[in-house]
Order: sequence, then C-alpha cells, then structure tokens
Amino acid sequence: MLRRLGVRTWLVLAVVVAAGVAAGLAALWAPSGGSAAPPVRARVYENVDACLLAGKNGVQDPNAAPVWAGMEDASAATSARVSYLAVAGPATVAGAESYLGSLLTEGCRVVVASGGPERSAVLAEASRFPRVRFVVAGAVSGPGNVTAVAFTTSGMRPAVAAAVESGVRSAGG
Repeated sequence: MLRRLGVRTWLVLAVVVAAGVAAGLAALWAPSGGSAAPPVRARVYENVDACLLAGKNGVQDPNAAPVWAGMEDASAATSARVSYLAVAGPATVAGAESYLGSLLTEGCRVVVASGGPERSAVLAEASRFPRVRFVVAGAVSGPGNVTAVAFTTSGMRPAVAAAVESGVRSAGG
C-alpha cells in the first residue's frame, strides 16, 4: 500500500505531520496560566544623580547609615539615581575636597555630606557651584544652595529624604 501513494500524497502527509509536531512543541513551550508577561523588573531613573560624600567607612559608618537610608528613600520617591563615595586617606578637609570634586565632575546635581571634613569641604566649595544642591548633616549655615538637616525626633533619615527630594526636584528630577 505504501508504494501506491503518489508523491503529492507523501508531501501532504509530511506537511500535516510537521504541522502537528510544531503545534505540539508550541503547546509544551507556551506559558501556563495565560499569556500575561512577567512584571518588568528594570527601574527607570530620572536624569538626576544624588551623591553621598562619606567618610572612610562609607555607608557602614553609624553617622552615614541613616543619611544613606534617607537618600534611598528619596530615590524611591523621585527615581533619582543615588550613589556614594567614601573619602579614603586622612580625614581632612583638603582630602574631602578632592573627592567632592570627583562627584561634581561625575555630574552629581545633589551632593550630601555626612562627616565633619566632608561637611567642611561642601561649605568651602558650594558657592562655586550654584546649580548644584548641597545637603549637609548637622546644623550649619552656608550659601543659598546648601540645606542643613539636623537630627530630629523622627530621626535623620526622613529629614535627609525630604531635603534630597527637594534638591532633586529643583534640579529637574
């Protein structure tokens, strides 16, 4: 019986078998539970960077940790990118100024300083960068583009978050 089938019949049978195999494979690889795509995990950031200038221990420093947490809260609220740079070497204003220069060169539009030398470096340089918003932890006075946040009963974290959010929004984020 196999010999009596013509070429055309064999081609039709081959196409039907191939279509069946393709349909079976598609059914196996199709997602179960509907055709909904998984949620997107990528985060879209604003084109504004908020940067922390911290002492040699970075965000592990007990004074810098709540400041960093406040910056992360501000990032969640505004979609600004946040990063930090720890000042290596001796804890001096001159040493902190060079690291501050790195943050400004990288395009940080909001700079937060948490340690003593870092605050002093910001206060010394802030007037030269009027388009950058600076936030310093602790009660100090400085140029108009510097916001000083002090520890309150609700803590440093929400105070820093509010100051950074304000700085990000004024920088266009």
